[in-house]
Amino acid sequence: METKTFTSEEIKDLKIDAIARKYKCSNTYVREVMKGDKERNTELSQKIMKDAIDMYDILQRETLIEA
Repeated sequence: METKTFTSEEIKDLKIDAIARKYKCSNTYVREVMKGDKERNTELSQKIMKDAIDMYDILQRETLIEA
């Protein structure tokens, strides 16, 4: 698993509520995992990080539209 630590600015761009709802956990837990304040050795925390990284990557890429 990638060891990315999200900054507060990066977290603002992501839908924390959606991730928390998906995994039936609190927004606070999701934020703590993403910031690196919580351990990332559980299956839940690894799934949260995978989704957060995927979401962040989508927001960062340039989308090209072909005519």
